[in-house]
Amino acid sequence: MRFLRRLAAAVIALPAVLPALAQSLVEQPMPPEQFAACVQGLAEQTATAGRPLRREDFLRIASAGRYDDRVRQSMLVRSDEPTFWWDELAATTDAERVLQGRGILEAHAAALQRIEARFGVPREIVVAVYGIETNYGPAAGRIPVLDAALTLACLRPCGDTASSACLSRERAYATVRLLRDARVPAENFVGSWAAAFGRTQFVPDTFEMIAVDGDGDGVIDIIQSEQDAWASTANHLQRRGGWRPEQPVYLEVAVPPDQQAQFAPSDTSVRLPAQAKPLSQWVAQGWRVLAASRPPALAAGDPEVYPFLPVGLPGPAFLVTRNFDTIRRYNFSDRYVMEVALLANKLAGGTDFVTPWPTDDPGLSRAEVRALQAWLQQRGHAQVSADGVMGRLTRDAIAAERAARGLPAGRRVGQRTLRELMQP
Repeated sequence: MRFLRRLAAAVIALPAVLPALAQSLVEQPMPPEQFAACVQGLAEQTATAGRPLRREDFLRIASAGRYDDRVRQSMLVRSDEPTFWWDELAATTDAERVLQGRGILEAHAAALQRIEARFGVPREIVVAVYGIETNYGPAAGRIPVLDAALTLACLRPCGDTASSACLSRERAYATVRLLRDARVPAENFVGSWAAAFGRTQFVPDTFEMIAVDGDGDGVIDIIQSEQDAWASTANHLQRRGGWRPEQPVYLEVAVPPDQQAQFAPSDTSVRLPAQAKPLSQWVAQGWRVLAASRPPALAAGDPEVYPFLPVGLPGPAFLVTRNFDTIRRYNFSDRYVMEVALLANKLAGGTDFVTPWPTDDPGLSRAEVRALQAWLQQRGHAQVSADGVMGRLTRDAIAAERAARGLPAGRRVGQRTLRELMQP
């Protein structure tokens, strides 16, 4: 699942400022006795929980949890294997996902219209989140959420402070409360290594605060009910940041020549929220909205926007609204925001970005990745699955084939390098 790898890089991955102890915990699997001691320590701090939780209830439920090393492995981001914007967006917003999303919009038009009217969030945005998070349902994860939450809390300890602001610890407590109160069925309570679950991937503490009943049956079930998941996502976007109706997420723009020097090519996104001002002022300064981005023009209230350049210039440039920030609160990743926004734009009949990415080797669609994987299988790489996901085993096989064919070392392929690799 692509969004889980993004989470590894953008949300849950260990930042450089973490203490040496926390860093050392992810270097090797945690021994069973250390995990058991950690769980006991969490039990002793239940008084700090954001919502009531008795020590006895925690121990009764958490004792069934197990350390899962997949969590640790997912936290370790390989610095020598970067992912590129043009790879991620080519796969996550490909024609296949657009076609499937439009089918959902058509088949569930009444329910999605009702949710849009209730929360003010466009149905295309809600369905795009659904598509990016779990590929419209089937990719919700397989790790027991209790195991993931406890493992995360033990790998990211917060010390013995009485503060309730420890997110990893509170996530574990929230997980236990959901099981204690039977708000989720234990047999279906599985998800990602980050302890996110359901069709649109809520972590337990967010589920407690944000999830709502969307289908009117009196039960909040984001695992089985699409309408509950959609409504909960719309409620998240409305409550956390306040969705601005009638405003786009982004407008693709041409930067005036006399201002381009400040946007040099960059390995990190250039995002300047402190420079937010009305769109009309940017236009007056020479920033030109590209027609193909389907802007609402100034008639939509002249929204405040600020510059966002994913890779600097040359490359696509945008003025983004506060709706960009709102989606970012759902997943703390610039790339995730643009994946959702671009997919939503395509679902609504829009097009890809006008400005090409600064590469001669654009990314592959999932169909193209599957074709590559089938070819790798034919070449004897039995460990590769034709699932359309450019995972570690696929990259290992690419590296082996490149070496066998005398090509420069590498673990990535795009449109050009795919032809080079697969040529007879």
